[in-house]
Amino acid sequence: MNIPEWFHDPRISGINPAKLSLIMKLAEQVEGKSQKEVMPIMLGAMASANRQNLQFTPDEFNLIFEIMKEGKSDEEKKKMDATLAKAQKMLKSKK
Repeated sequence: MNIPEWFHDPRISGINPAKLSLIMKLAEQVEGKSQKEVMPIMLGAMASANRQNLQFTPDEFNLIFEIMKEGKSDEEKKKMDATLAKAQKMLKSKK
């Protein structure tokens, strides 16, 4: 597995390594996939995190997401934002 550049960002140094590993696997799984294909993968990752008792704070999640968007084109950023918005909507509906 290639370690993405964002994984070495000093801003994430305080985040639990298990959480970072989960996010890295998720990023690898969704690379190049359409928004429709990404949603089930994200839901599966969230379920996996819950089973491992890993819960991301909103600040952690937003920081990781912002770092992952760095260097992407505006179109890619818009797609990522749309996917995130859908995932957050689905999470809120499950509470």
